[in-house]
Amino acid sequence: MELKEYQEKYQADIANYFLTDEMTYFTGTPQENVCISQDDPNHHSILAFSNQRLVTFFVLDEGPQKANFTDEKNALLLRSFSTDARHLRKGYGRAALRLLPDFVNKHFPETKQIVLAVNKKNSAAKKLYQSVGFIESGNERMGPKGPQYLLIFPL
Repeated sequence: MELKEYQEKYQADIANYFLTDEMTYFTGTPQENVCISQDDPNHHSILAFSNQRLVTFFVLDEGPQKANFTDEKNALLLRSFSTDARHLRKGYGRAALRLLPDFVNKHFPETKQIVLAVNKKNSAAKKLYQSVGFIESGNERMGPKGPQYLLIFPL
């Protein structure tokens, strides 16, 4: 598996990425996020490929909104994490998250922590994040779909 920042040559991969309606309840789509990334240099759309096939997508956000999640100035906010619905339960999400610390250290070397918010109703996602080393910060926030746990991964 390989993590790559979005480039225009991946446009067809993004267009073909599939999420069910149930999945989009908790996360933004790659298509929406790529549009944001094109206008916001702090919003990095990251693609995870396995055998040249896009299987997982997420955003690393270094913009000012991260202050709503952590006091650490050198943090990245992990957003809109998803696995293409046709590739669920094959270990791709976990594999992408395991590559994340090295990717961040290489491309964002000043980063001290990765932070994310996960909806309290999304226990499967919380379990996945914790299985790769994210820990509860002890803080919670109200998100657009209800209360969220704040998780961090110290680097």
